[in-house]
Amino acid sequence: MQINGSVWNESFHPGIISSTRLYFQDLFVGAKRMSRKDFWWGFLGMTITAFVIVGLLVFAIIKMPVNDFYWSSILGVAMAISLGYYWISVFTAIIRRLHDIKMHGWWVLLGIIPFVGAIALIVLTCLPQRDFGNRWPKQLN
Repeated sequence: MQINGSVWNESFHPGIISSTRLYFQDLFVGAKRMSRKDFWWGFLGMTITAFVIVGLLVFAIIKMPVNDFYWSSILGVAMAISLGYYWISVFTAIIRRLHDIKMHGWWVLLGIIPFVGAIALIVLTCLPQRDFGNRWPKQLN
């Protein structure tokens, strides 16, 4: 999205389609910010997309003959790649969301701590945006 020659990483009307598009657009980018609405709508869209793709691949693997190792291994690799892209998108989106609340992306490592880390990340991603003195601007040149 272009605004006066700069790239703005929020949608004007966050929704499942526009926010999921932001997830795909910034799949490997962590040095930006992401609004709370875009994060959660995009998370829902990416989860649904990944669930459908992986579900179709699992269905195809289950319906194959037992002795067809070649195609089942190719579909298994495709499933692993799909899940990998899903987790990378969620990981970088959490980093962008942490930047939006004026925190370093390293806080994403809280997710390593079982149970408590996941709850802490959910709470952090639900916090409101902090604009004053934020190191990561909304607009990038």
